[in-house]
Amino acid sequence: MIKRRHVIYILPIAYIIFSLFIPFILNLHFSGGFSLDALIGNASKIRFTIFQALLSSVLTALLGLPGAYLVGRTKIHPVIRRTFRVMSSIPFVLPGITMAIGFFLVFGKNGVYTRFLNTFGLDVRILYTFSAVLLGHVFYNFPLFIRIVGEAWENIDGYVIEAAKVDGASGWEIFSKIEIPMLLPSILRAFFLTYIYTFTSFSVVLILGGIQFSTLEVAIYMYSRVTFDFRAAATLMIFQIILISFIGYFTSLKREVHEKHHYRHLDNFPKWGYVFFTISAILIFIPLVYSALSGFLDYYGKFSLENFKLLFSEDISYLTGASLSEVVKYTLVISTSASILSILVSLFAGYFSVRGKRLQYIVLIPAAMSSVSLAFSYVLIDIPVLLKIILVHSLINLPISFGIIESGWRNIPQNIIDSAKIDGAGTFRWFSKVAFPLMKNSIFTAFVYSFTISVGETSGTLTLAEPPITTFAAVVFRLMSSRNTEIAMALNTFYFIFVVTLFITIEALRKEEH
Repeated sequence: MIKRRHVIYILPIAYIIFSLFIPFILNLHFSGGFSLDALIGNASKIRFTIFQALLSSVLTALLGLPGAYLVGRTKIHPVIRRTFRVMSSIPFVLPGITMAIGFFLVFGKNGVYTRFLNTFGLDVRILYTFSAVLLGHVFYNFPLFIRIVGEAWENIDGYVIEAAKVDGASGWEIFSKIEIPMLLPSILRAFFLTYIYTFTSFSVVLILGGIQFSTLEVAIYMYSRVTFDFRAAATLMIFQIILISFIGYFTSLKREVHEKHHYRHLDNFPKWGYVFFTISAILIFIPLVYSALSGFLDYYGKFSLENFKLLFSEDISYLTGASLSEVVKYTLVISTSASILSILVSLFAGYFSVRGKRLQYIVLIPAAMSSVSLAFSYVLIDIPVLLKIILVHSLINLPISFGIIESGWRNIPQNIIDSAKIDGAGTFRWFSKVAFPLMKNSIFTAFVYSFTISVGETSGTLTLAEPPITTFAAVVFRLMSSRNTEIAMALNTFYFIFVVTLFITIEALRKEEH
């Protein structure tokens, strides 16, 4: 007889098999398998995708590493540090289309920076160029570098730095021989994540660069939803997965665990840090603020309520295939269902993962696949569209929710759970009375991240959506693509306020927990 414990252990594995592997294999079978001609025919897109992702990642690293140093290793004001924490969280969960709107308002034809340059007689065209794609990617991913590497820099044992100074080591020797080797795993992790996000870029490339700068992600979408060449789409999907997995393998290093003495060695804030924060404000803060306020700005960047009047007066169904009420309804249903599903799987997988079972390698598999690749696995599967989108979104959310919830499980001492079991508490009772109260903030944080990522997911939703079933991000993308920017910006402002409110709540709960 199979024990209940074994059934629970199998659940996360079964979920990945039935929601990921089986649709993936069936879709490859239905689409006709691999096509060498499709690979050769898209050689230029492949070269461009690899090149722009590499260049974007290098530029992001060059800007992100100094920021990580300032945040993690200098005597910076706590308010600035908290601001960077929030700033690095918001772009991560905002859809690319939302960030593109901020960039569009700042660098576009009538953008604030463009008009500023025009006053000096400089007619600089940034939008719809390769430079716009690079700037958009740096804008989108630069806070990620600060977050990951900055936290690693912050956790370096201060006694190691002090000991090196006592031995006569110079600042450069400490940086190159002590700090860089300890930071290398985090740097490579941030670089790999940046490379994935820029490699699979979809809305940022199309909105800021145009169709002439199409990536593999765009090509897979076009083959699967426009030309219906499923074999070509499957071929590019396989190539993309193999390449991303290959890069992920060679950029992964085992993180060493160092004994912590709870002492941080902090340098004085350097003068060049003010220059850096000025550049950061130009690249990050100002476009972010413009994105948030986009609903209140007209075509020329002046304050106006016309965008909201258009949103509530016009029937957007003829533009997007769904009314405003249907967009809200399906966005809430899809995002809530997908978030709950990913959290349930993460709760089971996280529990066994912290007890030595290697389930993390199973539940993190979706991280190696792009949104379009995950969605394409369901294109030829005959199940309801709503269920397809929910399953795809849950797979996209799973790596994030698992990481947060596993950390929550690790913070619960095992002896507390063992004591509850000895007292006769069943699985449901010890979880509801002991585990849940101790990790409720982790569960809520995982839900917020999953929900906001699901609401903002664009490329996978566009691959599967059929009117009237759609989500916020897909609607905003369609409105921007059809040059109905006023309605798109009004919707974007509502979403931005919603996301910021959720993350302020998370910060409040974190403070309360501490």
